[in-house]
Amino acid sequence: MGTTGQYAVRWAATLLVVVTWIIAALFGAYIVAFFGGAALRGNPEQWNASLPALFDRAGPVGTVAIGAHFVTGGVLLLLGPIQLIGRLRAAWPALHQWLGRVYVVAAAVTGAGGLGFIATRGTIGGIVMDVGFGLYGLLVVGAAVLAWQRAWSGSIAAHRAWAIRLFALVIGSWLYRMEYGLWFLTMGKAGHASDFHGPFDAVMAFAFYLPNLLVAELFIRARRRPAHAALAIGAVVALIAASLFIVLATWVFVTRFWGPGFVSGVTGTPL
Repeated sequence: MGTTGQYAVRWAATLLVVVTWIIAALFGAYIVAFFGGAALRGNPEQWNASLPALFDRAGPVGTVAIGAHFVTGGVLLLLGPIQLIGRLRAAWPALHQWLGRVYVVAAAVTGAGGLGFIATRGTIGGIVMDVGFGLYGLLVVGAAVLAWQRAWSGSIAAHRAWAIRLFALVIGSWLYRMEYGLWFLTMGKAGHASDFHGPFDAVMAFAFYLPNLLVAELFIRARRRPAHAALAIGAVVALIAASLFIVLATWVFVTRFWGPGFVSGVTGTPL
């Protein structure tokens, strides 16, 4: 199972990276068009059509924090797949290092921006969402710092492991929206409340990133123990399932949310 397992894990991981990169570009275009377009037109209140209570003129600190969170989060989505491509790392190690520095700074700003928003304004979902999203921000910052520290100390294997964990956390920001979209499509709004205090909302406060870390750990451990058939099979199944889920969720979101949001941001028409 050794060589075959390693090849299968690499193939499944490459599939996930390619799918993620393409979809991150689509999500980034939506973020720039919708949030950036609304801000440039002097109508940032339009942000609240995407998620309630994002913009509040009475709370400029929270608005700046969440704005920084969005901008740097887009940087993370676009740079993450590049940093994970082994051939690019080998061919241009200096570029990898510099992009890595940018990535770490962006991750720190993303996490800090989200935490700043929570500290100054709180989330719409109350204490459960505050804790879930706060933990997410802390994990993003922590993974970024540890990835940088391991690279600085020369622990390359540990650095790669923390970089993979960081990327798994980063994609949670848009998986959160996708998972809601699929839930609404298949289950209606069961368990969801308009104030995000429903049981499904409470689960989602943690479920948009913790399963990602589990998939990342399977992949990391399968790479470390290539002869272990169960780990390899588990990693391949998890990676392919994640790729298929992301493709399906993206199709739903492009047709129902991102596409209309992109048009709204460019033209100024309400959603």
